[in-house]
Amino acid sequence: MNNFEGSTHVRVLRPWLPETDALIPYLRRIDAAQVYSNYGPLSQEFSARLGEMTQAKGVTLTSNGTAAIEVALRAVAGGKGLCLMPSFTFIASAHAVTNAGMTPFLLDIDERSLTLTPDIARRALLSLPERPGAVLVVSAFGAPPDLGAWEDFRAETGIPVVFDAAAAATAIRGVGVAPVCLSLHATKVLGIGEGGAILTSDEELARRMTAMTGFGFLGRERLSAIRGGNTRLSEYAAAVGLAALDALPTKLQKLRSLALGYRKRLGGHRSRLQDGAGETWQTMTLNVVLPEGEAHETTARLDAARVEWRRWWGLGTHHHPAFAEVPRASLPVTEAIAPRVLGLPFHTELSAAEMDRVAGCLP
Repeated sequence: MNNFEGSTHVRVLRPWLPETDALIPYLRRIDAAQVYSNYGPLSQEFSARLGEMTQAKGVTLTSNGTAAIEVALRAVAGGKGLCLMPSFTFIASAHAVTNAGMTPFLLDIDERSLTLTPDIARRALLSLPERPGAVLVVSAFGAPPDLGAWEDFRAETGIPVVFDAAAAATAIRGVGVAPVCLSLHATKVLGIGEGGAILTSDEELARRMTAMTGFGFLGRERLSAIRGGNTRLSEYAAAVGLAALDALPTKLQKLRSLALGYRKRLGGHRSRLQDGAGETWQTMTLNVVLPEGEAHETTARLDAARVEWRRWWGLGTHHHPAFAEVPRASLPVTEAIAPRVLGLPFHTELSAAEMDRVAGCLP
């Protein structure tokens, strides 16, 4: 085996946001308008362009992705009751549920898609102590959620559905009534530093959710008609968002090329990438699913080769002390597969030699 002593680390992630020159035209527009928050012209333009890209009739911008989930859950479920959600997710999902006034009820995932499915949720309904107030469906690392299947579930059961599609902004198409929540964090394909958005086909619901981000003001009287808070996106964040949208086609092309480079290198390996990653959808956190029983040896090889890796979602929400006592179903798939999902080095400064080095460590 090669000796990597003294070699540089292979970084796992390097965010790519718009540079200063790309922001200047938008910053000058802020200077001219002298509007800095409160749904200003740049925020409105960013919202419109997001809606056009995702085919969503209604868009609510928020200060971050966690706030987007909180607002959506409060809007459709009233912040009450159990919220079915997968244990395998980034911990922000659980915090959003509790911050919205609901109690997480943790469910298992499908081994192939790494997600909660309608069938898993239907089976859980048979043994729940009470009817849940909502289901939070989590997109796995930017993969497009099955919007149609979950719309059928919502129509069949009458239980509201909210999508935590944090990293899936560029994979979303055909948005329905159920709110689709995005993160615009720097680690996402459409990253602006910090921000979020909620997509829906229900324009009245979008209007109410937008009001909830600004103290519940629905009209010009500045009377708080519904309970909300202050989770608006500033004009400066919207400026970064508009510049990020300008650069998005180039960014997507580069990420696709990198992902396909990994796919080529992993041909013949027993490790697998997520279905469609780099082909039909793009991500900034490319994950590999390792064969059963080989996680420890693989991470040891990566460490020896000075290759950074991450378990971006850890081992499951139920392993976090803050959520160890929340109710849950049996989680055999989560327990078995979470240790085997590793985030690989994936960024535009990654060289071919470094990709070879990573692939050489994988079974």
